[in-house]
Amino acid sequence: MFRPRLALKITLLIVAVMIVGFGVSTIVTIERESAALVEQNKQAIRRLTQAVVASIEAAMLQERPDVTRSLLQELRDLRAQPAESASPLEALTIYRRNGVEAFTDMATATEVARNAGLSAEVMKNISKMQRAPGNTMTGPLFTRAIATLKTQESLEVENGVSLFTLHYPVLNKEKCQGCHGSDHQVRAVVRVSTSMEPVFTEVRRLRNRQLMIAALTILSAAAVLTIAMRSVVVRPIVALSAVARRIGDGDFQARAPAGARDEIGELGGAFNEMTSRLARAHTDLEAKNTELATALQSLQESRQRLELLEQLKGELSKFVPDAVKKLLEQNPNATELEKRTVEVSVLFLDIAGYTKLSEQLEARRLNQLVQTYFSSFLEIIQGHHGDVNETAGDGLMVIFQSERSSTDHALNATRAAFAIHQRTSKLGTGTGQRWTFTATGPTTNVAARFAGSAQGGEIVVGPVTAGRIRASFVLESVGEKTFKNVSQPIHVYRVIPPGIYEKIV
Repeated sequence: MFRPRLALKITLLIVAVMIVGFGVSTIVTIERESAALVEQNKQAIRRLTQAVVASIEAAMLQERPDVTRSLLQELRDLRAQPAESASPLEALTIYRRNGVEAFTDMATATEVARNAGLSAEVMKNISKMQRAPGNTMTGPLFTRAIATLKTQESLEVENGVSLFTLHYPVLNKEKCQGCHGSDHQVRAVVRVSTSMEPVFTEVRRLRNRQLMIAALTILSAAAVLTIAMRSVVVRPIVALSAVARRIGDGDFQARAPAGARDEIGELGGAFNEMTSRLARAHTDLEAKNTELATALQSLQESRQRLELLEQLKGELSKFVPDAVKKLLEQNPNATELEKRTVEVSVLFLDIAGYTKLSEQLEARRLNQLVQTYFSSFLEIIQGHHGDVNETAGDGLMVIFQSERSSTDHALNATRAAFAIHQRTSKLGTGTGQRWTFTATGPTTNVAARFAGSAQGGEIVVGPVTAGRIRASFVLESVGEKTFKNVSQPIHVYRVIPPGIYEKIV
């Protein structure tokens, strides 16, 4: 659809330009040639009129009006001949200044004979040619010719025939006044009418020929220019359009022909350069898209991991030791979670008669019982800033530490022990989970030995802890005891519950 439309537009444009340019030039030429031909014919008629008037005046000066009458008669006879040999002269009439046709009667001859005398032979010849005058002339051109003493011309149509008419005034010259008197300036007016049909016919013939030549020239030039424009303009544009469609379909290797060293060739070169840039941009865009897809996938995976961590945080945060929480909040990399030396208080709990219970209860029921106890202690331990270290069978190890003072974590451990002891009488059901937070060293070892030696319901402490809680609790000295894997005996103290003071140290 592209090529026919463009070719048609170019053809119409060329034809329009040719019509406007060459056509107008042809019309102007025709008008000029026609005007020149018409003017040439008019000039011939003027010369004919002047020749006729000169002949008349010559005859009149020779006192031979009969010659003038013979001349007029011969001109009438020429008009009566067949069309192919007839004269273009339609009428030649001489009117006196009063508008009456001259050389028809004897009025002028009689006047001249009376004033200047005419021979008998001339009068005889004139009398033979006497006839009745035609219609009196009263037209505006006739009147204007007498008044202005200048020839009046007109182009008019009579009975469908175009006529060129002249009203030529014959002046009453001084040499003529002897016969015609001196009281007037114009002796007569010669009216000459010539048919312009032969001239107009020739004009039309020339015009038609010129128009035909112009039309053939326009069509020929339009055809040649159209073929040339198709080869020079349309075909390269069609090729460029095809390449553009290929590029639109994703073929960035397509290239437009750019061999010509003209504007269209430059357009093809610019188009190819643009295509190369598009190809590079497309490659870069694909690489960026790949990078973006990879980054998006990584982001989605990170988001999924973050959601999982948030979920785990929500589920497990209550079981994570407070110390671990603080460390993780301060440093997410948790480099401080490596082993380090710090002073703590350690609380060991175990279930009295666990060995006997393990022999009496099935494993599932025994595990439920242990879980019920330990999970009921979790809230108390957390409330006293303790961290559950680990559980093993019926044993539970809790670590207490404080950034304020050693007395603070010793008191928290002791108070937690009492609270746990009181809770055992109000046990319910529940489960809990925790993260492992451990401590190693002599303190945990001694605490484990203390737990193994304590009787059911007893809370025992070592000398260091006793010194730290002495101001807040009543202690009973149990004496020095030797423990397994402990090189030196350790003084042991029993913590007396509030309100019981049977033995006071």
